[in-house]
Amino acid sequence: MIRRAAPLLWAFGLAVVVLGPALAPGYVLQYDMVFVPQQALLPASFGLGGQLPRAVPQDAVMGVLTSVLPGSVWQHIALLAIVVVGALGASQLLRGQPVLVRAAAAMLFVWSPYVAQRLLIGGWSLLLAVALLPWILQAAIDVRRGAAGAGWRLLLLVGVASLTPTGGLLALALAAPVAAGPRSRSPLPHRIALTAGILALQLPWAVPSLLHPAAAASDPGGALAFALRPEGGWGPLVTALGTGGIWNAQAALPTRELLLAPVAAVLLTCLAVAGLRPLSRVLGRAAVLWLGTCAVVGIAVAVLGAWSASSGAMESIVSAVPGGGLLRDGQKWLAPWLLLMSVSAPLGLQRLLRHVTDRTVLASLGIGLVLLPVAVMPDLAWGGLGRMRTTDYPQDWAEVRDALQAPDALQGDIAVLPWSAFRAFTWNRGRTSLDPAPRYLPRTTVVDDSLLVATPDGVVRVSGEDPRSRDVTAALAADRPLAEVLPPLGVAYVVVELTTPGPAVGSAVDGLDPVVLGSTLQLYAVPGPVGPWPPPSRTSVVAVALAFLVAGLVLITSAARTGASWAGARRNRGRPATVPAVDRSKEDT
Repeated sequence: MIRRAAPLLWAFGLAVVVLGPALAPGYVLQYDMVFVPQQALLPASFGLGGQLPRAVPQDAVMGVLTSVLPGSVWQHIALLAIVVVGALGASQLLRGQPVLVRAAAAMLFVWSPYVAQRLLIGGWSLLLAVALLPWILQAAIDVRRGAAGAGWRLLLLVGVASLTPTGGLLALALAAPVAAGPRSRSPLPHRIALTAGILALQLPWAVPSLLHPAAAASDPGGALAFALRPEGGWGPLVTALGTGGIWNAQAALPTRELLLAPVAAVLLTCLAVAGLRPLSRVLGRAAVLWLGTCAVVGIAVAVLGAWSASSGAMESIVSAVPGGGLLRDGQKWLAPWLLLMSVSAPLGLQRLLRHVTDRTVLASLGIGLVLLPVAVMPDLAWGGLGRMRTTDYPQDWAEVRDALQAPDALQGDIAVLPWSAFRAFTWNRGRTSLDPAPRYLPRTTVVDDSLLVATPDGVVRVSGEDPRSRDVTAALAADRPLAEVLPPLGVAYVVVELTTPGPAVGSAVDGLDPVVLGSTLQLYAVPGPVGPWPPPSRTSVVAVALAFLVAGLVLITSAARTGASWAGARRNRGRPATVPAVDRSKEDT
């Protein structure tokens, strides 16, 4: 019993050590990770707002979930799932292997620069998708081997991973070729239906992305701003092999600059290469070959993006190729390499030690591999040594939300000041986070959607896509009163967030009527009639609604069928098998 529960206990222990203070009551507001008590369902939640749908269907799902339980509960569930599900997934891919091998795989997968940096930058939905990749790969392998019910389980896992576009693309790229590729034992009609279902789960973010006016191209300045950033002096390739190199230097840990980081990256790469043959015996040759292909492509995208960003090649791709903006953040595509290295390196060490008979030596080296990630990057512990801490929203936020929901409230949207994308509230201990207003307030908000990024070549401004945001930016630059600028834009209120750095509000609120004047948040009404802002076209609304409907039906059906399959398996547990076991050693995959 203890042996069977060991992986779960190990995973939860890792979660406590990694997350630490982030598990306390309250909200962790950290860069892109912004949860609110109850998130409103707005057009932007479905990709019909002014900006590209980067958080679709994530925001729509959170709007539904937070109507049942507060956002803080879902944030804690998501954070725990990132570590626990990821550790258990890496461990279960190597089931049947020695305990230390499975523990090392879980440790390498979770205690990695990729997870650490994405966690500190707040990319929770992407990390949740990455945590599901081992389970997605195993489900795809089961489909390939003809296991009953594996296709429904795979669709369910891909659906959860597709909360964010990058997660959906990673799941699609990893699962479909393994499950439905040549020599799959699944019947051809099933493979076609499965592939169609996986593609259908991408519709909620793909359809609004294609319909958005800015879908054709992205700001080329983002190529340099978001390119993989080499750590130390060892260049982008070694940085990528170590799964580090996130574009935001504030999300990096100091130990990534030490010499032990590249040494560990090279060592683990060599062990991973040595472990490919035994990994093929565990997962099948086709699965390992495809996972390796995805890993090599991901490393190439990250490294070439870093090399070509300064030369302008990546800028040409980002600006000229529709959807090319997905390639500009190269480090996020290292997820397949992270998975391959995590499960192959322990097997590589085991292979190199196959002639060693001294159990003490074997145990010592195994424990050393388990603890290697901690030795290389000890400052991930306890939420990055306290960098991830919880806070609570001041009461002013609830008062402003109630005022906007009052029966006599004006009709129209909201502009938010100071005019910058990020906040560093004193009540959040000065930690940087995205502005919570677009998720907290029950109206569509107009915010500064451009982004200032510090690069080795200076500060780069990456332009946004919202036309109303550009109009407000121009008005503030010209020192025009917002009282005369906002009505034609369909904006009826201005929210001023206090206790945070940013451009001075100054005379921008002159002529506006105060509604709520709190110590941390203020609400002003725009006097006079406010013109309506054109809503999304009927064609766009219908297309997006159909996309969500189709994906929702696929997800609900797969969840129901997976639940029924699981219940049937529990009922049949302990009964004698009626079919002979499959000899996987002879399986040609």
